[in-house]
Amino acid sequence: MTIDTERSPANPDEVFWKLFSRVLKRPVDPGSYTRDELPEWDSLRHVELIFELEEAFGVNIDAEDIVELYSSPQAILDYLREHG
Repeated sequence: MTIDTERSPANPDEVFWKLFSRVLKRPVDPGSYTRDELPEWDSLRHVELIFELEEAFGVNIDAEDIVELYSSPQAILDYLREHG
């Protein structure tokens, strides 16, 4: 995954949480959550979130990474930071 610096938002964490809330169709404050604590975050919404992240950040997330990222929002943020 690479981040397109021309398209990368100024505050990636803020953008992530806004996208996450929009995809789940409810407000989600930044914090530590597990997938079990967010019942709205099902596999279809996870795929939708990945598409939104790829669009917003100008990234391409590999299929095997998509599966691994379906554990917690923090895992996604860490991945974006590590591969950015």
